[in-house]
Formats: sequence, structure tokens, C-alpha cells
Amino acid sequence: MADQKALKKRLKVLMLRPDNQICSDCPEKKPTWASLVVPPPGSPPGTTKIGAFCCLECSGSHRRLGVHISFVRSVNLDSWKEEEVRAMENGGNAVVNSIFEARLAQSGMAKPTNLADGPTRERFIRDKYERRKYFDPSGYANVGNPAAIPQSPSSGPGPSPSRGTPSDVARQ
Repeated sequence: MADQKALKKRLKVLMLRPDNQICSDCPEKKPTWASLVVPPPGSPPGTTKIGAFCCLECSGSHRRLGVHISFVRSVNLDSWKEEEVRAMENGGNAVVNSIFEARLAQSGMAKPTNLADGPTRERFIRDKYERRKYFDPSGYANVGNPAAIPQSPSSGPGPSPSRGTPSDVARQ
């Protein structure tokens, strides 16, 4: 079995990347859960799992998708395998979103806010990963190379300016 300390250290390094400091599915900061996404039909041949970091709320929706779509792990609480950490290294939030949100803007839809209720998050996550409404397999060209993904000013990580994080809202 791989050394858990070394695997967790690699995960912590990945969590420091700017794209991974915000949940892959909502604007919640500092996600501590991971979703290992199974390549859907239509993915390039030989494609392997890729991982994204998500918040606790969104991780519940990922778990309900089933392991044939998404396998959920806690970065801190679970034991990790070498191939799972490699999937996280090959993916990351920017890569996963370049594939599964490629057509989000043109759909007229938006990610849920971090204050969205459970059913709203669930619907978005199912649309994104299960129904693949915003999916573009050409984004798999970015696997292992998140620097190749162009960043638009509005796609950067961060909470919605009008809402903020839950703790920001509570202080208002």
C-alpha cells in the first residue's frame, strides 16, 4: 500500500493551485472533498478518471450520482490509493470544468451559488456529470495540463460578488 502521508502531501500541493481553492461546482472556498469522475461515453479512447475538488455540500450530490459516474473521497478523512491521487493530478477543477462545463455559458445556465439549496445543487451536478448537458470531450486535451486552459475574467475562482461566502453573509 502506498504511503498515506506522501499521498496526502501530493493532494495538499494540488489544493494550493488557484483553480482548486474553489469548489468545482459552486463558489464555496477551500473544498476538502474530491470527486474522481469516470470518463463518460464519447470520451477519447483510453481516457482515465480525472479528479476535481468540491465542497461538502456538493460532494453529497456527487456521491448520489453513483460510483459509475463519480467516486467521492475526503481529502483529510479517507485513505487514498496511488491511482486516485494520479487522477487528481491529471485533473483538477480547471481541467474538469473545461470538459464538463464547456457549453455552460452558451446554455444560459449558471453554477449554483454557495447558498443554493440541496435540490438546486443536485440538479446542476446531475446536469453537469450525469446528463452531460455542458460536456465537450475536446476538453480532454487539457488532461494533465491545466495551464493550457484559457481563463476568462468571469471564470476565475471566487464567490459571487453579490452573495459572498456563507460566513460573509452571516456577518452582514
